[in-house]
Amino acid sequence: MKIAYLDSLRGIAAFIVVVSHFFQVFMPSVFEGRREIEHFAFENMAARTPINLMFNGNFSVCLFFVLSGYVLSCKFFKTKNNSIILSSAIRRYFRLAAPAFFSVILAYLIVIFGLGAFDNIREITLSSMPDPFAADAGLLSMLKEGLFHIFFTYGSGYNPVLWTMTYELLGSFLIFAFLLTLGKRNIRFAGYVVLFYWFMDSYYLGFILGMLLSDLKNSGRDWLAYINRPWINLFMLVTGVYTGSYPYLNPQGTVYSVLVWESADFSFFVFYHVIGSFLIITALLNSKRMQTLFSLKFFAYLGKVSFSLYLVHFTIICSFGSFVFLLFSSYLPYSLNLILTSIITLPVIFAIAHLFYRFIDAKTLFWLARWNDRLFNENKSMGRKLPLQKEQTLDAD
Repeated sequence: MKIAYLDSLRGIAAFIVVVSHFFQVFMPSVFEGRREIEHFAFENMAARTPINLMFNGNFSVCLFFVLSGYVLSCKFFKTKNNSIILSSAIRRYFRLAAPAFFSVILAYLIVIFGLGAFDNIREITLSSMPDPFAADAGLLSMLKEGLFHIFFTYGSGYNPVLWTMTYELLGSFLIFAFLLTLGKRNIRFAGYVVLFYWFMDSYYLGFILGMLLSDLKNSGRDWLAYINRPWINLFMLVTGVYTGSYPYLNPQGTVYSVLVWESADFSFFVFYHVIGSFLIITALLNSKRMQTLFSLKFFAYLGKVSFSLYLVHFTIICSFGSFVFLLFSSYLPYSLNLILTSIITLPVIFAIAHLFYRFIDAKTLFWLARWNDRLFNENKSMGRKLPLQKEQTLDAD
C-alpha cells in the first residue's frame, strides 16, 4: 500500500518549509510586512501574490496535516479492521517522539556549546524572530520539553518547528477515536459535518478533511472517480494554489481580499491553507499525470527524508547557516552573501537530514514494526507480514 506520490508531496512540502525559514531569517519582510526591513524590491510583491506558495511554510504544514489524516485512516477504510487503529494508536507517540526528541537534543547541544549565530546577525537581517537558542540550558528543562511539552502543550522552546507535534499527536488520536466509534457506520458522514463545523478555523480541520478524502477514496468504492475530469482537476489545483497561498500579511488590497468576510476572531489564515491543501491533494489523487510527476526519484527521496528534513533544518539555519552569513557579511553585498549562504547551507541541511533519517527515523520505524508484530501478531491476523516500507508510508507524517 505504498503511496509514493503522497510521500513525494510531503517531501516537497518539507522543502518549502526549509525555504520558508530561510526567508524568515534573511528576508523577514515577507512575513512581517514592514517596508523598512526589506532587502529586495520583490519581497512585498512576492508576499502578496500566489508566488508566496514557494515559501509559505504554514500552507506546507497544513499539507502535512491533511496527508496525516489520509494516510493514518487509509488502511482502516480498506479493511475495516479495528486492530489497525489500536496498533497505530499504541505506536503513535513513540513514532513521533523518538525523532522529535533527538532534534531537541541537537538544538540543546547548540545551546550549551554556544554555537548559535542567529542572534549575531539580527542587526544585519533585521529579523524580529526570537532567538531559538535562548532556551533554558538545564537538562531537566530539555527533557520536559522534548518528551512532554512539544506533544501536549504546543511547546517549541528548543526547536520552534515542533509546535506542530501537539497537533500531529492529538489530531491522530482524534482520527483514531472517530474511526473506532463511527468508522463502520453510515452516520459517520454526519460526523464529518459536525467536526468540520467544530474545527473550521483550526489546524485539526486538516486531519478531518484528510480522513474524509481517504473514506471517499478507499471505502469499497472510489467516490472521487466521479469527479475525475481534467477540467475539474485543473480547477481544484488552481483554486488550491490560490487559497493555499493566502498571505501572512493583511490581504486587504490584494487578490485575496475577496476571501475575507466580517469576523472578529475567525482564522482565515489557517482555514484557507487547510482548504488549499485539501483541494491540491484531491486533484493529486485523481490525476495520473500529477502522480507520475510526483513519483520521480528526486521527489521520492524528498519524501523519504521529509520528517528528518523538517526536524533538523531550522536548527542548522540558525547555527551553521547564520555563522556562514556572518562570516561573509563584511565582504559581500547582501544579495551575494545570501546566495552563497544558501548554496553552502542547503547541502549541509540535506546531509544531516539524511544521516538523521538513516540512524534515527528509519531505526525508529524498524523497531516499532518489530514491536507491532509482537503485540498484534499481524502475520496471523493479516495473513502476511507488513514490510517495513509500509510502516514508513503509513506513519511517516
